[in-house]
Amino acid sequence: MEKLLYPRFMIIKDDFYSHPEDVYQTALQCNYYEPEHVTGYRSTVVYHEKGVKEKLERILGIRITRWDTDPIEENGVFYQGLSKGKKKEVPGVHSDEPYNDITAVVYLTPGIPIDCGTSLWMHKKTGLINPAMPADARRLKMKLSDLRAQLERETKDRSKWIEIDRAGYRVNRMVAYPSGVFHSASNHYGGNLKDGRIYQTFRIGVDWNSFRMTKG
Repeated sequence: MEKLLYPRFMIIKDDFYSHPEDVYQTALQCNYYEPEHVTGYRSTVVYHEKGVKEKLERILGIRITRWDTDPIEENGVFYQGLSKGKKKEVPGVHSDEPYNDITAVVYLTPGIPIDCGTSLWMHKKTGLINPAMPADARRLKMKLSDLRAQLERETKDRSKWIEIDRAGYRVNRMVAYPSGVFHSASNHYGGNLKDGRIYQTFRIGVDWNSFRMTKG
């Protein structure tokens, strides 16, 4: 079972791309699909602007050890997060796997309300801010399978969670956090590709020993 290695953080960097409109137009030209057994319409291809890996290493202050190019690994894919229409999605609180990766998102759609950013959460009943582990189940006197099932059942019920951090939406803003922390979109927006909340996700493997935020 995966041991959690990461410290808790949220890094925000405005003006991530030099020419964000070009990236946005690229996203609008992509084909999108929703794989079986997972939520979220994502592009069938990745987009990696020249030098973006090195840019992320500089901003995050960490060495990237895995840089996937297969779209199924979600490193550089575009997403639609819509609040209405046939592709409407209610943002659910979740963790990304592998937990010890870093997830970075870049907001691309102009004119989206500020409350459509990214939130980090704590589960009210259990106090969990990270994926449930055996030690959590022992503390709560529950079976690990039952604990994880409860978190999954309550993923879209905001009354079961406390929002503890939020990055507001701003076009061309990058927001990064450990993939394992409980997180979600604060809110989705729009009903189609042209007016919806379009963003890019990077999912990267890293060397936590190189992370400058953990150095004195």
